[in-house]
Amino acid sequence: MIKCPNCGAEIDNDTERCPYCGYINKEGAEKKFQSDISEIRDNIEETKKEPAKALAKGFSGGTRTILITICVLVLLVVLLLLELLRESKDKPKLFLSAKDQAYASAYKDTAGAELADAYEDMDIEKMAQIYDKAYSQDRVSLWGVPHYETGYASSCYMKLKQLLPELDGDKPGKSTAEQITYYCFYFYYREYGDDGAEIFDSIREDEIIPLITDRLGFTEEDMENFKDKVCSSSGVNRTNVYKATKKYYKNYR
Repeated sequence: MIKCPNCGAEIDNDTERCPYCGYINKEGAEKKFQSDISEIRDNIEETKKEPAKALAKGFSGGTRTILITICVLVLLVVLLLLELLRESKDKPKLFLSAKDQAYASAYKDTAGAELADAYEDMDIEKMAQIYDKAYSQDRVSLWGVPHYETGYASSCYMKLKQLLPELDGDKPGKSTAEQITYYCFYFYYREYGDDGAEIFDSIREDEIIPLITDRLGFTEEDMENFKDKVCSSSGVNRTNVYKATKKYYKNYR
């Protein structure tokens, strides 16, 4: 375990991004990057063998194979670069100067007060708006302010509600199914903590568990068996959820 340099939370050493503030863990991100680069290099080595294969199959067919392989490799590199750019863009800012730190501190005070008011009113939508504006638009981490966990839970709940209509049509795509599963697991395992229990315990019982059992097809026994696979000391891990449940996506309804 290491401490996130941005918010101070304890996170897994191999985690690409802090689940609390979104800050990229350089070591974890670098390991994934090196793994992706290694895979690309292996593919390039395989590509070098294509000319000999082309001669055996004929110039036209071999050339087509080489071009297709190159196009696939270029696409993989582009997707990798786009993902790194997206993560870099979405992560909270690092406030290094005294002026920036003063701004971030004032922002957290103001947003924290707004979050506390929304919490008192049990206004889930308002808490989600405050959290999402800070994280996605203003890129200021609210980690450490009162009711931070409930703010994140509110954001997860509102995103889940936006995704659910996609279960009513055709089978959801992989990305949608992955997000729905993560949010459902987040609430099932009560990751909102004691702070959010008053608001989300009833939602868990009345909405999340029926959704998991009736529409995603998991039994409560399944959920107990999944717990050790998807949960770590830092909470429910989105990557582990995907690895453990992706074969079930085709059964979602």
